[in-house]
Amino acid sequence: MPARKICALTRKAAVITAAFFVWGGVKAEPFAYITNQKANTVSVIDTQARQVAATVELPAGSEPAGVAVSHDGHLIAIANPTSRQVTLIDGASRSIMGSIPVGSGPVGIAVDSAGKRVYAADWYENVVAVLDPERRIVLWRVPVGRSPAGLVVSADGSKVYVANRDDDSISEIDAQRLQVTRTVKVGKHPFGILLSTGGTRLYSANVESNDVSVVDVGSFSVLKTIKVGERPYAVAEAAGRLFVTNQYDNSISAIDLGTLTVAGTVPVGEYPEGIASHPDGRQVYVANWFSNSVSVVDAQSLTVLDTIETGNGSRAFGSFIGQKAP
Repeated sequence: MPARKICALTRKAAVITAAFFVWGGVKAEPFAYITNQKANTVSVIDTQARQVAATVELPAGSEPAGVAVSHDGHLIAIANPTSRQVTLIDGASRSIMGSIPVGSGPVGIAVDSAGKRVYAADWYENVVAVLDPERRIVLWRVPVGRSPAGLVVSADGSKVYVANRDDDSISEIDAQRLQVTRTVKVGKHPFGILLSTGGTRLYSANVESNDVSVVDVGSFSVLKTIKVGERPYAVAEAAGRLFVTNQYDNSISAIDLGTLTVAGTVPVGEYPEGIASHPDGRQVYVANWFSNSVSVVDAQSLTVLDTIETGNGSRAFGSFIGQKAP
């Protein structure tokens, strides 16, 4: 939900800042970028050491929520609903390159595979803003459904998908024509969405109906609806399973992608929100908003491998794991 939704959180938590690691000739593991909404920071987690390697300080009042990392790790885009901006971070130097004003409240955010376009869902203006990160400008605004939230871009960059929370739907945007081409009704209040590895299915976490919709991209119709925990928020894919964060249950559900049935449930931290899979396909990282932490879960054994302390209000809504930028 937007930053304005819950503003009574006053819990204090330390922002951990650790020294940078020296990698030498060894290829570094990917980094996870965790938005800490109440701390106005981004924790950079080294996924090999499972430690916070650095903390990026954002301007006061940013209250970051959404995050997207380019495939090569060079660009990190942060959606700040309160300051109404998208902040761009350089993945190599971990420094802020600049910010782009975006409407009234960007929440969901995505970067195309080339890192040339950033898409931001403006929750209050019901548009998806198309940004040029190099020139730091808004190129276009695409009208979509009400309260757009999660975003995902196809591997070839030709399509963008957005969850329209208050319309109970997902829309497909043609990235060349910059207009909506198709819309499908899903469960009640879809929030986080994911495109399958092969690009043939869309998954949406529906926060009010407590289920996940499986959408066939070809026909743009719902194949199945799967009941999960209470208040499902975001989704990730790993080890032949779909993982869903259940905010009110403090857990994640694991769905077998072959049978489309729930294979298990894993307790994590308090009020889990963002979730992303590690490129090794064996781990998923879960941001726990109220616990100020990240849970590292084994996607095969369905056990928590580690818990990493981050900053106050860890949300990390989006695709937050990328490779280390050289």
